[in-house]
Amino acid sequence: MDFLAAVIAALVLLLTSGHGHAAGQDEAKRAAGMAPVPAGEFLMGSPGGTTNLFESYPATETPRHEVYLDSFMIDKYEVTNREFAEFLNAGRRAPGFAEKREQWVVIRNDLEKQEKADWWPTEIEEDGGTYAPVPGFGKYPVLSVSWYAADAYCRWAGKRLPTEAQWEKAARGGLAKKDYPWGNEIPTGGVIFKRAWQNNAYPAPAAEVGNYYPNGYGLYDMAGNVSEWCSDWYDPAYYQRSPSKGPKGPETGFQKVVRGGSWANAAPFLRVAYRNSSTPESLNSGVGFRCVKDPDKGQ
Repeated sequence: MDFLAAVIAALVLLLTSGHGHAAGQDEAKRAAGMAPVPAGEFLMGSPGGTTNLFESYPATETPRHEVYLDSFMIDKYEVTNREFAEFLNAGRRAPGFAEKREQWVVIRNDLEKQEKADWWPTEIEEDGGTYAPVPGFGKYPVLSVSWYAADAYCRWAGKRLPTEAQWEKAARGGLAKKDYPWGNEIPTGGVIFKRAWQNNAYPAPAAEVGNYYPNGYGLYDMAGNVSEWCSDWYDPAYYQRSPSKGPKGPETGFQKVVRGGSWANAAPFLRVAYRNSSTPESLNSGVGFRCVKDPDKGQ
């Protein structure tokens, strides 16, 4: 049994034991933090030509095309340090956990090791075998987390990572042919972007989740704060052949899709159509995630 299977088995045992009521309450609480995205078509990608920043839309975003998606639920907020620490605590007794944890996320304690002293951590620390957010950072988005960790967390929570198409439809919030979740206005104050993190001894220059106005679907931080992992493998030319209904990306690849722009990105990279990617084992200090769920189909 691999590590993730062991974690899931342990959690199933909890749900069927005397702790089941509390676990059920936790699942209900996580579901309450989601918003519905209706079924229907939307325009995905960019039209080509130039943006309102006088730069060309990347070819990876073209052609703009119509996509139909079934309805789904999506987290209103990016997954936080507090939530991710709960996930780590749930699995910490599983065989091989310590090694897997180091592959999944960079935490404050990792900087104590000489070979990892220059890493860039999220604000979680371990004390006596228990994980907790650094005081004051529980509501900040978890970052420096791999795709594998994001995928495992979502499964643990009874959810999954969004497809690239689901992420973009959700980010648009019902707006068509707009560059940002709020329209075409270039972001200024309030949106967390274009910041510098000059010393890993200090926290990342992000902000608590939900720091700016929600979009039309009631979702926060779909531009800036941290970029977000998607489930799809990345192909720069995928839009030239992607299906018009429920695209899930290529069957194989070397990198996973990253969307949304982070605290480190300039305005063009915060656009809802902008596509980025990274290897699934990467522990990028600007990347976090949120989860989705199909309301009538479980995962």
